[in-house]
Amino acid sequence: MLKTAITDRLLRVALIGLILMGVGAASVGPLQSIIGIEKIGFSDAGYALIVTGGALFSVVASVLVGIYTDQSGRFREALLAALAVGAAGGLLMFLVPSKVAFLLVHVVLFPVGATAFTQYFALSVVAARENPELDQPYAATLSRATFSGAFALTPVIWGYALVKGADVLAAYVVIACANLLALAAVLTLWRRDHTVSQTVKSGKGLLASLSELTAPGLLVRLVLICVITATNGLYNILLGLLILNNLGGAESDVALFAGLIAFIEIPVMMLTVRFLRVMSASALILVGVSIYGGFLAVLGLMPSIGFAWWLVLPAGIGAGIILSIPIGYVQNLVADRAGAGSSLLSVNHFGGAIIASAIFAAGSSITDYQGVAMIGAVIAIAASGVLFTLDYRRAREMRSAKTADQS
Repeated sequence: MLKTAITDRLLRVALIGLILMGVGAASVGPLQSIIGIEKIGFSDAGYALIVTGGALFSVVASVLVGIYTDQSGRFREALLAALAVGAAGGLLMFLVPSKVAFLLVHVVLFPVGATAFTQYFALSVVAARENPELDQPYAATLSRATFSGAFALTPVIWGYALVKGADVLAAYVVIACANLLALAAVLTLWRRDHTVSQTVKSGKGLLASLSELTAPGLLVRLVLICVITATNGLYNILLGLLILNNLGGAESDVALFAGLIAFIEIPVMMLTVRFLRVMSASALILVGVSIYGGFLAVLGLMPSIGFAWWLVLPAGIGAGIILSIPIGYVQNLVADRAGAGSSLLSVNHFGGAIIASAIFAAGSSITDYQGVAMIGAVIAIAASGVLFTLDYRRAREMRSAKTADQS
């Protein structure tokens, strides 16, 4: 399957792009707050407002671009435009590091450039539809693992570069170069005469597409997936706090703990897709959330950091499942619309971040960090249970209807 995947023209473009996007995102992401607050001079509140505004615009842009590509079939042109805007944003911020540039780049240009992320996943769907030898869940999982691998390795290189005296603004050069290299890959590997099949066009207008994306059944499942995704956001918030305050660990332990989990995630992502042949996606998500939620709930209860290392393996297994399987699930919420279905990944990411922040804010006002972790775990497991129940009932009703038609 791997050989089929890497030789497929469209999927190869997506994989190369996701590697480069992982490098770019992991370069700017960890340093963004330092640059915005310490170097540029925004207040904490001002920086938070910029990040929130950028995230909201990113969701809107991703949905609109997804609808456009479904309607027109012009995936290549939309991807080239996004990469060009992303490269321009990186160069502008490096050459003119000012408040105006930071605001423009992080609220408008980078969110537009970030639509390339969901477009790469849309390409994986299109590639699977046009290549009968390619399995769609495998293509989606391979895409997520490719991005995760690049995202996990890049901070290690940046740590070494910063120790050697590299300027943090060089991160914008990296993201600009990553976008330019991805643009070159699209132009080289995906020539204009090699267009996608006309069958991927939806032909639906903007209002019809938006109506389809706001169907009650879809929205309920998307909200539940957002709650599940919030578990990882809560982990990102709480990991350092629990290790430093509850387990008596050091900052170096936080980095190592997170790094080990990230490296376990990648092979788990590739292995778990095989289980979709024998169980439903919602059932596998329930298993993953139960494992990951259990890890999060007991992490702060460990006697010391020494005992906590035993949790790295189950944490990596749970994370590998909940960071990969929901991607295909979300895309299949609009199964016949590669662009719109993949654009929901941006909605899921934003919704998960908001829910994680809300759980932390509300939970920390009534309990300690360990209590917040337990609350988040219970909420996520409950959400995955509801999702499994909804899908189980729908599958049973479909089987009953099929049996009635045959009789």
